[in-house]
Amino acid sequence: MQVIQLLQSYAAGRRDFRRVDFKEAWMPGVRLNQVNLRGADLTGSNLSQGMLLQADCKGAMLWRANLAQAQLCQTSLAKANLIRCCLRDSNLEGCSLQGADLRLADLQGAQLVGANLRDALLCYANLSECDLEGADLSNADLTGAVLTGANLKNCHMAKAQLERARLPQPENIGSGVLR
Repeated sequence: MQVIQLLQSYAAGRRDFRRVDFKEAWMPGVRLNQVNLRGADLTGSNLSQGMLLQADCKGAMLWRANLAQAQLCQTSLAKANLIRCCLRDSNLEGCSLQGADLRLADLQGAQLVGANLRDALLCYANLSECDLEGADLSNADLTGAVLTGANLKNCHMAKAQLERARLPQPENIGSGVLR
């Protein structure tokens, strides 16, 4: 399926695009709210400044994808491959990233308030200046992650792996971090 076909189908009311192949697709600013992209291949795609609110991207391949400044509130990215993905300054409030692979991802300045990052792989990810207030990072692997300037207030980090992680100042951590 070509990008133009996707956009025409979406405009006509179609929302189910499971397992579709959009490798290297160029779609900055795209608006695909409540779309089903389960298992879709978006390797290397540009979705920067896009809007995928309440989308289902469970198990999607987003390796090296550009989602900078994207609006992804309430989207499911559970078990998605987001290795080396750019999510800089994106809004991921209330997202499910449970079991997602975010190794080496750039999440600098992202909004992750209330996000579910249980069991996520965040090894060497850049989470500097992120707002993770109330996020669930239980059992997440944050080995070598950069969290300087991040807000971790009321964040749940039970059994999280923090070896070699660069943590924020104590005033940004709060009392609920290791619950």
